[in-house]
Amino acid sequence: MVRRIVTIDNDQDRSFALADDHLQNPLLDPARPGFFRQKIWLTDSSPAVIHDLAWIDDVPELLEPLAGGSIFHIYQFPPDRVWLENIDAKKIASFYKSVNAEHAMQTEQNLHPYLQKTQTLDLCVILKGEISLILDKETVVLHEGDTVVQRATRHAWSNHSSTPCVIAISSHCAK
Repeated sequence: MVRRIVTIDNDQDRSFALADDHLQNPLLDPARPGFFRQKIWLTDSSPAVIHDLAWIDDVPELLEPLAGGSIFHIYQFPPDRVWLENIDAKKIASFYKSVNAEHAMQTEQNLHPYLQKTQTLDLCVILKGEISLILDKETVVLHEGDTVVQRATRHAWSNHSSTPCVIAISSHCAK
């Protein structure tokens, strides 16, 4: 489980932790055992409006941020060998539907079954493990501590290692 601390100022302009909790109900993908995505925070505008916690938790699962906003997730990608043999187009489409992003799914799956394209600027940090960033013209192997600035390009994440990889991704609406 992912721990989330949310800070705010009180009426006397003194900061405090409004919430300190372990988030529940991560998004799972039945087609990829071991995969999870946990929503940490999102905004619906820039500059961001400071919403209460209930608003954040009531927003449905999204791959992309709300128009003009941002969204921050922690992802865990299991090793490809755990799920790749059992994947099919129906299972992939089901995942993209569950995150309201059927349009992001790329049907040219010879590069990777979960190839996608979103109109977002994604700021990514590899927190744990190793993963390959699959692009149209190349594959980049990433290790713990590496960062990626993904600018609305077709891409997929492929874990060729034997252990899960954890990535923090902050996605922002892009033009």
